[in-house]
Amino acid sequence: MPDLSTTPAGGPAVTTTGWARGPLRPFRHRQYRPLIGAAAFELLGEGVWIIAVVWQVIELGGGPAALSFAVTGYSLGMVLTVLVGGVAADRVPQRRILMTTAAVRMVVLGLIAALALTGTLDLWHLSVGGVVLGMAVGFYFPAYSALLPAIVEPEDLLAANGVEGFLRPTLQHAGGPALASLVVAAASPAWAMVLVALCQLGCLLTLLRLRPVALRRDPASLGDHPVRAALADLRGGVHYMVTTPWFLATLLFACLMLLVVVGPMEVLIPFVVEGAGGGATDHAWILAAYGAGSAVASLGMSMLRLPRRYLTVMNVMWGVACLPLLVVGLTTSVPAIAVA
Repeated sequence: MPDLSTTPAGGPAVTTTGWARGPLRPFRHRQYRPLIGAAAFELLGEGVWIIAVVWQVIELGGGPAALSFAVTGYSLGMVLTVLVGGVAADRVPQRRILMTTAAVRMVVLGLIAALALTGTLDLWHLSVGGVVLGMAVGFYFPAYSALLPAIVEPEDLLAANGVEGFLRPTLQHAGGPALASLVVAAASPAWAMVLVALCQLGCLLTLLRLRPVALRRDPASLGDHPVRAALADLRGGVHYMVTTPWFLATLLFACLMLLVVVGPMEVLIPFVVEGAGGGATDHAWILAAYGAGSAVASLGMSMLRLPRRYLTVMNVMWGVACLPLLVVGLTTSVPAIAVA
């Protein structure tokens, strides 16, 4: 059946297809396809980066402290810009933000890959480059989230979020690391860095297919000075955070869990694998198992009704999920760690 493009009154353009049903309904929207395609390249690149940066540090002779130094820059850059990125996404055309950040990441990753290939890469290059990459991500995903409602009908937003929720663990924790491990095993971490840069190139080229979208603004805010309005929004967001107990408590709990769980997982597990005689492929298997578990859980939760006390359920599940880390401390078996 040929595709029939339609544009609902006041809504985004859609394409009538036989396969875009159920959880695939967002793909009816012509603008959604390049947007999610670019996000897929972005997530795949992040998955490759996870393996590439670890084994690049190990190749340089670094240990856990050196890896912490190299990867802290990425998190620092993202933390510094994510709030500003959210404000900017409401005032600057999101397509422009997406393309600019993709171009910046491609250039930075290209430089890191060139330094690695020529044998002139140092740890501080990875740390400084990580800051810039993290800052770009701090702008990229707020712009993605702000653009999504403008190109997808409201009834398809939940499915669109489900697609991203499935792609994130599948590509970032499974596909990307698996691909990177093959490259590291066959060539070197430097060529895995090249692959990350190519993923960003794919992201940028896919975004070129995304047509400009009018910026949606509150008419009441159009008369304000842009800088003053942006600062007011930022101040309002911080005020809401510190004066809303449930939100502040959840945020602080999430920060604590990231500090004591996710951080050690990213930094220490590669050295546990190396100490057990494993390599990049074994590390990738562990990340793939983590990603597969996340994808299955995401799919399962999407089929269930939202719990009445969903924040309590979320925090309890997050706490219980920390228990398998005991296995990591008690064994050097890669299969056992992957199962955990």
